[in-house]
Amino acid sequence: MKVLPDYLCEEEGVAMAVAQLKKVNADREMRQILEAREREAHHLASIKKAAYDEGLAEGEARGERKKQVEIAIKLLKQGMPVNLIGEITGLSELELRGILKH
Repeated sequence: MKVLPDYLCEEEGVAMAVAQLKKVNADREMRQILEAREREAHHLASIKKAAYDEGLAEGEARGERKKQVEIAIKLLKQGMPVNLIGEITGLSELELRGILKH
């Protein structure tokens, strides 16, 4: 079965690649090695993606916490009660008292 158009088959690089592909596919051991490499590359890409996503989530959480602290500081400066600020920001009373010290 001919898959490539004639003009591509006549290109030297394409012809060499097709010949190499046929050779690799004919050699079962080589095919298994290449498939194992491909699986490992996919696995590593998945690990990197998971690590990236985790780092992104941690960064977002830090940013959210920073914003909560900024809001708490503004509310503390306005004289709002600590328990009410805690309800609004989600920060604990202990965290708010730590903010007050600084």
